[in-house]
Amino acid sequence: MRPDNWRKIGEDEIVEFDVHCKMNKAWANEFMSMLKLMQSFGEIGTSRHIDIYSDGDGDFRPKFDTEFQYTKREPYESPDGDIVFDAG
Repeated sequence: MRPDNWRKIGEDEIVEFDVHCKMNKAWANEFMSMLKLMQSFGEIGTSRHIDIYSDGDGDFRPKFDTEFQYTKREPYESPDGDIVFDAG
């Protein structure tokens, strides 16, 4: 279950920001495809889980930088033990 305070009043405002990403070329197509899928779900109005397997002891070690000031959110754990960030 997501926490009761998962979304705050006033957070419906649209913001634009840049994220600089550095990762192994082998994973860039997978990652960008995931982002585009997230975008398409919003465009067509469907709700789905989108999973990413992050193999931290392998070669998936992305680095992200942004100047966007954000409030770090903690994920919640689903009943089957997955780590979840809920986008609505």
